[in-house]
Amino acid sequence: MEYLRLFNWYYDNKRDLPFRKTNDPYHIWVSEIMLQQTQVDTMLPFYERFLRIFPTIESLAHANIEEVLRVVQGIGYYKRFRMLHKGAQYVINNHYGKLPDEYQAIIKIPGIGPYTAGAILSIAFNKPFAATDGNVIRVLSRKYQIDDDFRVNKNKIKLDKFNQSLIEQSNDPYTYTQSMMELGAMVCKPQNPLCKTCPFGNVCLANLNNVWKDYPKMSKLKEKKEIHYFAFIIKSKDGFLMRKRTEDLLHGFYEFIQVEADSLNGALNQLYDIGLDIQIEEELNPVKHIFTHLVWHIKLYRAFLTNKTDLFERVSDFKTVPVSTVVKKQIVQIK
Repeated sequence: MEYLRLFNWYYDNKRDLPFRKTNDPYHIWVSEIMLQQTQVDTMLPFYERFLRIFPTIESLAHANIEEVLRVVQGIGYYKRFRMLHKGAQYVINNHYGKLPDEYQAIIKIPGIGPYTAGAILSIAFNKPFAATDGNVIRVLSRKYQIDDDFRVNKNKIKLDKFNQSLIEQSNDPYTYTQSMMELGAMVCKPQNPLCKTCPFGNVCLANLNNVWKDYPKMSKLKEKKEIHYFAFIIKSKDGFLMRKRTEDLLHGFYEFIQVEADSLNGALNQLYDIGLDIQIEEELNPVKHIFTHLVWHIKLYRAFLTNKTDLFERVSDFKTVPVSTVVKKQIVQIK
């Protein structure tokens, strides 16, 4: 590994990002959680707002989870923020409000896995623990022309061990982690990599053999499961009838009355069985929403109840509860 060449490239070319201007372990932790499955440009406004509202681990731990979800609504992948909230409470209860700097301690914190532990320890504490994300997998698999399928977990673990050996030899864990991530994000890109400006360009096997398109090896993903829902916007004098989700997906977010069914009559019959007699007023535009492994197809209706119910909450102001992007797509149709 040509560390000096890599590090010089990093300091000459690194982006000016707010989480690179701090060594506060909490801020690094928040940034790494927000960067999971999210591009930097997308996460930056959320990151800055989040730290304005929750500037310390204590402030996050003592917040209500609904308040936390309201702050991040729109960014997606919300389970990570529920776990971040639980993690903050764990740190308060077990580490006096300070993130530990030992791997075996930090890995026990809810929501922190091997990657996040490595990122925090190397970036915030300059300790040699590997953080092998998608960017790093791409750089290493191309540089060394590694033919393993990185959809397979055992191959990811093997590469992480290799990356661990590299960071231990680097003598500068902070710069190693930052530079490898930056190289993958800005130069060794999935498409159209900038091989001519890469510090590894003349030693990268995939570049030298002109096979960069083949790396990293990734077996085909399974097709997304498609689910068909019927959703009903029902307004009473006290507000709109909404349900707080208890499912793992979008847990804690509010939605309109929604059921999975093959037909409108089937959906209405399901609701009638639980005590809701719904009459349709108007069919609205359908909503499609794509998750990582799912696609929701939602037929949307404005409706009213012919009976009373205590099964659902009344929400008069959507700003007072966390609502996901898929529900925002429905709210915009309310006249």
